[in-house]
Amino acid sequence: MNIDTLFSSFIHEIGKAKTEEEVYRTLLKSLKAMLKYNGALVLKQNEVVFFDPEVFDISKYSDYMAWIEERLLPSFFLESDEFIGIIPIVKQGKMLGSIIVRTNKEPNNELMVFLQIFSFLTGITLENLVLIEKIKNSEKFMFEVLNSISEGIFVLDEKGELEFSNKLGKEIIEKYDIKDYFKFLILDDANIHSKEFGENYFTIVKTKFDFLGSTKYIITFNNVTYEMELEKLKQLDKMKTEFVANISHELRTPLSAVKAYTETLLNMEVDPESQKEFLSIIYEQSERLEALLNDLLDFTLIESGTMELEYSEFNICEVLQSVLEKVSPFAEKFRVKLEHSCSEVTVFADRKRIFQVVYNLLDNAIKFNDKEKDERFAKVNIKNEDNELIIEVEDNGIGISKEEKNKIFEKFYKGDRSLTYEVSGTGLGLAIVKEIVRLHRGNIDVESEVKKGTRFIVRIPLGK
Repeated sequence: MNIDTLFSSFIHEIGKAKTEEEVYRTLLKSLKAMLKYNGALVLKQNEVVFFDPEVFDISKYSDYMAWIEERLLPSFFLESDEFIGIIPIVKQGKMLGSIIVRTNKEPNNELMVFLQIFSFLTGITLENLVLIEKIKNSEKFMFEVLNSISEGIFVLDEKGELEFSNKLGKEIIEKYDIKDYFKFLILDDANIHSKEFGENYFTIVKTKFDFLGSTKYIITFNNVTYEMELEKLKQLDKMKTEFVANISHELRTPLSAVKAYTETLLNMEVDPESQKEFLSIIYEQSERLEALLNDLLDFTLIESGTMELEYSEFNICEVLQSVLEKVSPFAEKFRVKLEHSCSEVTVFADRKRIFQVVYNLLDNAIKFNDKEKDERFAKVNIKNEDNELIIEVEDNGIGISKEEKNKIFEKFYKGDRSLTYEVSGTGLGLAIVKEIVRLHRGNIDVESEVKKGTRFIVRIPLGK
């Protein structure tokens, strides 16, 4: 089999691989055709994960392995009457594993180039499998979150046929005959309804959206039987209408991108450059989806009053550094300069939740930058003052009006309505921040002026 035919066969077979083992089997099959090797091993984290036809001793090659990991290029050397080849599996300058082969003939330059290409494509495929698994886990997590929400949630097609319902939705369907009511809902012009089913009274919200060219409806059933104040009910319905519309958009965008690029990678032959671009987009969108779902999960904990803190001692500056590393690419995208100062303070608090506070505030400072300004900044200052942990986050962004100051910590509120779909998020970030600060026995204040900027000040008592 010539090299071109072998390469085409490799691309075809590896494109069908669903597991790591299938990827390795395909790779070794191609290497055997190229090198006529006597034996081959696949190593991952210095452990043999695949071999053909049997395992052989590799302990004497440890020095070579370190050299290969530094060069990230295939290499062959003579040992007795055989050539030993070490071929790294590389992705974005990182060694994911390696193949060690024993062969009677040293490959020429052309074969060395193909070995490098084969290992690179193998690395991309392995990373793709990891991303696909992560997407599946994210979808599972999303369903778990939806099932934990204390509302019946339904997704209908354009004819009113049920496509999805969460756990509470299934209970409502089992208890009441609402299939005909679904068809009424999608034909009615109103998006908010109130209806009594049996002994319960529901507020029902309908949101229409487009998903991959098909019209869909999200219907939420909220049991308001025991609500006491009608005005409070109306306000809650309004917020949840906006929330459902917003979250349907926020979830649809990353899910559509992930699905489209994954289908392309699975079903089409794509050059390595495009594969790298597609996988970067998939990873970015899956992180966005994970952040949205984490906000939803935190919201359910707040609503149910079950959010608990896990206290430990830690250096607050280490937490700040972690936040800065995570938001830096986002700041570069919006051309926002990050500035920070931190006094070395050991605090006794929930490290994960304090990270969340700093991250959410800094994320907002970057997000709501003023595009009309040439110089944009977001500053973080953390210090110990009068035995209190002080976290200040300041920006020179669009600012907050006096009217909005009283609303920004409300659930689902997203500030400037003109930015609702320009700036991603659930509108839960500041509500989550406020709850975390409250659980730490602290408080949060905001100072802001439209077109000049905003400063958030968090104060949390130090000590156990």
